[in-house]
Amino acid sequence: MMETTNPRLAGALAAMALLVAACATQPVTTATVEAPMTVDEILASAPQAEKDSDTVNCLHRDAYTDIEVINPELLLFHGRSDRLWLNRLRQSCVGLRQDHTLALDMRNGRLCDLDSVSGVDILGGHYLPGARCSLGKFDPVSPEQADLLKAQLSRR
Repeated sequence: MMETTNPRLAGALAAMALLVAACATQPVTTATVEAPMTVDEILASAPQAEKDSDTVNCLHRDAYTDIEVINPELLLFHGRSDRLWLNRLRQSCVGLRQDHTLALDMRNGRLCDLDSVSGVDILGGHYLPGARCSLGKFDPVSPEQADLLKAQLSRR
């Protein structure tokens, strides 16, 4: 141990040694922040859609009755007989909100993978279109999966 003739310095060194010793005996704790579930994890945690339902490239306009914006990356297409399809946009559609009216570029009465969609604000009788975004494929989901997706993603 180092000798010192300065009583203040000796006191400070002793206090520092006690502090270091106290810290060394304390357990290290790290705050664990639970990572949010991914869309695939959310979908896997709920009952699946019918087994004979496959991902499709296109939906005919008669197949769905409503489109719900879940977030700027996901659209939920509501069909007849509780059929649902999740569409993961090719990229996040900046500015797309749940209260938007959707403008769809549809050909031959079908909405397909790579077709575009944009959110439209209607302000004072004027239509203000948002960014155009590309649709992805249409994945069938169960009502339970859709409800869980909306609940989990609304928390973010």
